[in-house]
Amino acid sequence: MAPSELLLATNLNNRPTQNAAIGWNGSNNTFLQYAYPGGLVCVGRDNYNAQVFKNVSAAGGTVLIYLDTVIDNPYGRYHQKLHLASEFGPATQRWPGNFKANQYGYLVDFRVGSILQQKLEPVLELMVRENPHMGGFFADDLGSRSWFAGVPWDQGSTADKQSYRDGAIASCRTFRRVCDRHGLVFIVNGTWGAGSLSAAGGGFPDLAQHGCALADGGFVENHPASEINYWRAYSTSAQWATQSQYTKGIEFNWSHNDPNRPGWQAYRDSGAFAFSSSSDRTNAPTPYNKHATGLPSKVT
Repeated sequence: MAPSELLLATNLNNRPTQNAAIGWNGSNNTFLQYAYPGGLVCVGRDNYNAQVFKNVSAAGGTVLIYLDTVIDNPYGRYHQKLHLASEFGPATQRWPGNFKANQYGYLVDFRVGSILQQKLEPVLELMVRENPHMGGFFADDLGSRSWFAGVPWDQGSTADKQSYRDGAIASCRTFRRVCDRHGLVFIVNGTWGAGSLSAAGGGFPDLAQHGCALADGGFVENHPASEINYWRAYSTSAQWATQSQYTKGIEFNWSHNDPNRPGWQAYRDSGAFAFSSSSDRTNAPTPYNKHATGLPSKVT
């Protein structure tokens, strides 16, 4: 069966809020509560081959695999393949200026023609080969402008900002190409705000709009309830899921909020999101909304 036959819009149901899970470091069997058609989990770091995620996929759930592309986080097999010297090429270099993005690493030089751009596609293809149960990728912080407090976006030149945007788009094109080749979905977390290159990084391809036409959906991380209306629209920009062959414009976004943060209840009750509580909390938020359909699974 061709990927296009599997990835019909009718496979997506996100209302009311659908529960999801994120496990950066844990791989315990509580993730099995997402082992049903429509279940959604994101697995990161060294969890790629854990049997529990294979079981989730075998039961019809969608397993997204996390990858840090723009900071040199070396934790886990595929981050090491990408950011350290490997059979795919030399170690990635840092963005000029040596900016520490966050506690996990430094901003990588992902400009067009960089080592990162040369290594990304073969690393993604390795992930696909080694993880036949995966349903897609979650690319963290891959936005059209800096998401990191340690990177002084506003102090950069127009040429630097354009290089950043061009590199982010090139990376997204690589994810899109690999996903389309194998019938996978591509979820991105990053800033694709409407406005201009200077103000917000701008959406792709239209700077005046938010969103990225190359992705299938977005990830909302720990935002206050006052921003729900923005994030609800973020995933359905005219250049986001509306152009995806997978989501076909059906509203899909994925919220990741700590239950102890203000706005957690509001996001859960908004009805526009698949919803995950804070990292490695594998107990589903209540009420437990179990949908029979969801993002495409690798299971036919």
